[in-house]
Amino acid sequence: MVRFIEVVNEANFSDRLERKANSKFTLGEVWINEDYVVNVREAVGYKALLREGLLPPDLEENHQFAIVTTNNGHQTQQYVVVGSPNVVASRLSPPSPSPTLLKG
Repeated sequence: MVRFIEVVNEANFSDRLERKANSKFTLGEVWINEDYVVNVREAVGYKALLREGLLPPDLEENHQFAIVTTNNGHQTQQYVVVGSPNVVASRLSPPSPSPTLLKG
């Protein structure tokens, strides 16, 4: 399992069940099992949220965000994590060791 910093949207929906929601973003820790990862892609729109100051102040302007989609057979989940898609994908699937010849 690989540890990532997740951007959690804790939307506060109105009492009247309107479509309006006050988004509140926090940072959390998530451990992702690389065996269940389906895809990794860029989290479009999160750079704009960061520029607008809607994301936690712990983040810097140069941070990038990726969406990691997992599927364990009966449940699909998506996580928005801090990091570019390339960096996140490389952490989820480290390079395989070079093949070695077995003596025997």
